[in-house]
Amino acid sequence: MRSISWLVSLVLIGAPAWAHWDFLLGIRDGRAAVILPRPHPLQTMSFLFGQYTRELGIEYYTENDTPHLSAATVQTVWVSSGLIGRLNGVDVVCRNECPNSFEMNEEGHEHIRFRATRPGIYIWDLRVINARDLSGNPVPDMAGVYRIYLRAGNPNYLYGGVSAPSYQGDLYPLNLTLQVRQGSQPVQTVSLPPATNALYAYMASVGVSGAHTVVAKLDKHLSRRVDNLNLSGAVQVNWAFPVAGDVNNDDTIDDADLLAVLFAFGSNDFEADANGDGVVDDADLLLVLFNFGASGEGNG
Repeated sequence: MRSISWLVSLVLIGAPAWAHWDFLLGIRDGRAAVILPRPHPLQTMSFLFGQYTRELGIEYYTENDTPHLSAATVQTVWVSSGLIGRLNGVDVVCRNECPNSFEMNEEGHEHIRFRATRPGIYIWDLRVINARDLSGNPVPDMAGVYRIYLRAGNPNYLYGGVSAPSYQGDLYPLNLTLQVRQGSQPVQTVSLPPATNALYAYMASVGVSGAHTVVAKLDKHLSRRVDNLNLSGAVQVNWAFPVAGDVNNDDTIDDADLLAVLFAFGSNDFEADANGDGVVDDADLLLVLFNFGASGEGNG
């Protein structure tokens, strides 16, 4: 009698033959893009032989039986620690020591298998680059990122939206830091870029349960805080960051922020650009002066 491991191996090897696509690459507004689905739904990883796995199928989008693309490269922009993606026997997606890009094959049909050893929420942020249309003409690279969330096991996690009304630029280059506290003591800190065009701007697993304080800090903005939050299962918290000007990210708007803006005045210094419009000018100076002396809720 053949072993169950042999049967499972046969299923895994044969899976790509009938696996459905999970996202489609094509051209939108004259640029390379992920056409469908938008946003990407939460993917559930299966537990098999001591690890969590999920295979994702990638194909070219077809209109009137004609694919948009003849070539494309999928580039990893950001990936969670502990998540590894393998393609054709090679690890191509991971936090360290991976190429973090791969070319689509000539058939325009690939399957990448992700694995993780621990329960949690994992993120794969990607973009499409070096694409060519069906005539072989180059297509401008994708703008922004496409985010895929994967859930391994049944972790407690936070999720929700992120808004910053004073910031004119894309929030993705900013860092969102979530700190879980028991009383005044930090017990866990998670950082990730917010993706406002994704299923949720953020999803982050937490390794604790019960009532805790959660402090959220978005780069260049003062922190927000929620007390006595019951961390059990999926907990939605939508974070709004109305106070900007903390360009040195010490959670207080003071002389240091003012000097940083003044020294970079007239430049396109990203760190000193308090309002994210691409230039350090009067608007940034006024923003810092208007909020001068304010501190984040996480300092309380």
